[in-house]
Amino acid sequence: MLNRIVIINSELYAKASIQIGDNASIQITAENNVGKSSFLNSLNFLYITEKDQMRFEDNRKLSDSMKHYFDGTSIHSFILFEIFKNGYYCILVKATPENTIEYYKISGIYREQFFIETSTDGFKAKKWEKILQELTNDNPTDPPYLLKSEELYNLVYNSDKNKNPVVWIKKEVKRKGRSLSNSFTDIYKHLIKTSEINEKSFKNALLIADNKQDVSLSVFTSSSFDKINEFEKKKSHLDNLSSAKLDFEKLKLLNDKFISEESILGKLKNTFIKSFGKVENELSDKVAPDSLLSISIRNHEVKVNTVLKNERDDLIAERATFNSQITNAINANKEIEMQLKELIDYEPIEDHLMYQGLVMKLDECEKQKTGLESQLTQLERSKFSLNEVKKGIVELENEIQKKEQSIVQYDNLLYQNISSDPEIVKKVFNYLSNDVAHLDKSKIQKAITIADLPMVLFDGQIDTSSVTFANPPSIYQLQEEVATKQKELSEKKIQLDAIINRHTLQDKIDVLKRSIIEQGTLLAKIRSKPELLKKKTENEMLIQVVLKKAVFETTIKIDEKDVQIEKEKVAWDLRKKEKEKYESDLKKYKTQYQYISERSDIYEIEEILEDPFDKIYDKFTRLYDAFRTTRENRKELKDEISTKLKKDIQDIKQFIREVEEEINNIPQMDRVINNLLDTLSFEIGSPTFTFLSQFNDFKSFVYKSYNNKLAEYPVSNIQNVKVKIHENEALMKDLDKVSKLKFSNGLDFDNSYSDSKRALERQIAESKGRPIGISDLFTIKVEITKATGETEEIDLSKQVQSRGTNIVLKLYLFLNILKDLVHSAPENKIVIYVDELDAIGQKNVKYLNRFCSENNFVPIFAAPRKVEGIQKYYMIKEPMSNNRNQKPKITFGELQSFPVTYRNAESGL
Repeated sequence: MLNRIVIINSELYAKASIQIGDNASIQITAENNVGKSSFLNSLNFLYITEKDQMRFEDNRKLSDSMKHYFDGTSIHSFILFEIFKNGYYCILVKATPENTIEYYKISGIYREQFFIETSTDGFKAKKWEKILQELTNDNPTDPPYLLKSEELYNLVYNSDKNKNPVVWIKKEVKRKGRSLSNSFTDIYKHLIKTSEINEKSFKNALLIADNKQDVSLSVFTSSSFDKINEFEKKKSHLDNLSSAKLDFEKLKLLNDKFISEESILGKLKNTFIKSFGKVENELSDKVAPDSLLSISIRNHEVKVNTVLKNERDDLIAERATFNSQITNAINANKEIEMQLKELIDYEPIEDHLMYQGLVMKLDECEKQKTGLESQLTQLERSKFSLNEVKKGIVELENEIQKKEQSIVQYDNLLYQNISSDPEIVKKVFNYLSNDVAHLDKSKIQKAITIADLPMVLFDGQIDTSSVTFANPPSIYQLQEEVATKQKELSEKKIQLDAIINRHTLQDKIDVLKRSIIEQGTLLAKIRSKPELLKKKTENEMLIQVVLKKAVFETTIKIDEKDVQIEKEKVAWDLRKKEKEKYESDLKKYKTQYQYISERSDIYEIEEILEDPFDKIYDKFTRLYDAFRTTRENRKELKDEISTKLKKDIQDIKQFIREVEEEINNIPQMDRVINNLLDTLSFEIGSPTFTFLSQFNDFKSFVYKSYNNKLAEYPVSNIQNVKVKIHENEALMKDLDKVSKLKFSNGLDFDNSYSDSKRALERQIAESKGRPIGISDLFTIKVEITKATGETEEIDLSKQVQSRGTNIVLKLYLFLNILKDLVHSAPENKIVIYVDELDAIGQKNVKYLNRFCSENNFVPIFAAPRKVEGIQKYYMIKEPMSNNRNQKPKITFGELQSFPVTYRNAESGL
């Protein structure tokens, strides 16, 4: 039996499961639109093994529900059914990439850790490849395997208990050929939506219960089909012959007209073909390549296209050359004028100030460029950095300042006044540092008068006898040193500027280069000014005196040549048109010959008509169009008669001959048809009698067996329920009369034959070759007796009493059939889905639970609120979401279940 249902990662559910176990009834409690029905409709995947018979909410098919149950993925969305039959196994349903489903059998109990992986962030479904690998590693001797269609059917439905099927069916359950549906599924599929059960589905269920669903009367379709066809064919042919008489007379008239037109066309065809050869030869001679006309055309063509046109082309080329030379000279003068306009202010002579100024400016730019390039080259060669150059400038400025101070105070310098002896001054200057030597004379506290060797320094002595003393610098030497230092300082500053403004220096050089090029170009143009003036005068003389005269004379020659060409063309065109007319006539006659020759439906008749040759074709085509119309009308009328009479005779003469003969034999054919109908009447009576006997057996089953089962359980205020059969009286009367067809002494019918024959004729006409099933013989009504004693017949296609009464009554009607299709055993419980529990009512719930318990059904109810009397509840709530655009998936399982134990467990209260 089904022990657990699990849905993983559907469109609504992240993870949802219910465990049935030993519970006699279960309710899923949740608000509307949370997915109660969606969950329970998953029973389709287990009990309805034929995919095309699955029906979900709003009568949707499997293909329309794939995304809803498998969330658009074949990787990690699953439905699992845990089955307990002599041990546990699971049936897993998953989507395929082709948007259909496939089934796997998994040994053992359902274990969530193989399908769900958990983490601190929650849980998520594993991918199928990983699940399959883990299950295989866990049980390598019995790994999961894909169920083929036949394996799935035999696993779910089997009459062999040892096969451990989900549903242990009785051998009376009929399977439909090799399909995956059977009598059980035909009944169970209606329990998915009991409120939609109607009279038709219940009628079919009762026939299934009595194994009469395939019983039919085929005497009008199968066993007597050929003879009925023969009868109808002969009868129809007779009727068609009678109705075709008028059209047949029209056909004979059309055929006579056809023969007359065909004869005239044959003579015209013969006359045209016999005359065509002579006409073709005459025209061919005129248009032949060696004919006088062709030779004349070629001569004209050579003279126009070769001789005259070549002469004209030479003249045109000559004129074009002259015009080109004029254009070149004009363009050359325009260019000279533009250059002279640019040089209007300049003359290439020595005393022209602007010219000489331009020369001098060019020299100055050259010098500036050379200087800047030298600086740039020096800068690039220099290895000093910016800081080193700045430091050198500061040092030079300090030295210059000191030197200049020394020059200003030269007479007051310490070394100048240290002694009155020049030799002593010379020695002292060499002994002292530069800074001390250049101190002010006010620092001298005592002048030196003696400078004998060795030199005394403080308390020491130094021998300086080997030293050559340099003379102290004079004021002129100091001034030269200052000038040298200032030049070095200037170079350093230029170097500094160059380092800082290196790009500016390069830009200046580039500007000077462009200026030098422009000035050099201008000077070259100025120097060529006399030559330009001379060239301009020469060009003007060439244009006016030589070239324009040559163009004028050549144009006159071209016009004369054009007149000559046109005159020759006129003569040429006349010859060509003459030849084209002959060729056109020849082509036309050949086309006419081909057209007439290809009319293979017209045979030549050896007779020459007096019609002119050029008129025959038009006469032929006009008559041929009329002939085709006659032929088509004849064919259409013949085809209509052939279709009506079902004849396939191609030859019209034979067709007319045979049809005329049949029309004459109509009285004899009428007698044959009557004899055939008599034979059919005898062969149909016996099968019809047997068919009616089986219907009577079915009525006995309903009234004596099935109705007794309905009396055991009350529904709401209904005390008694009976199924009543309302026969199709007209059909039953006809079938009863047909069943009584019989012979007397092998020759004559009894007195009831006339009525039976009329009934047979009606049924042959009304059945139209379709077998009659038992379901065609009756309609179903349900008679209810209320607590008040009042009785009422109800139509199952409409709502019965209240909505709750409607559901419970239809459940009883179908469950009383379904329970007899399976073995009644605790291990063979069938799970059913009961919707709209809140509408059923407390008492109905009690009796329904008792019925299900006694007959091994497990009802799973769905309702927004808890209803008392259920053994186990699952409370489902829609999770809250912080994201308005994304609805969170629902999760529920045993943590949301609430088992209930009642004091009176048998009553369910």
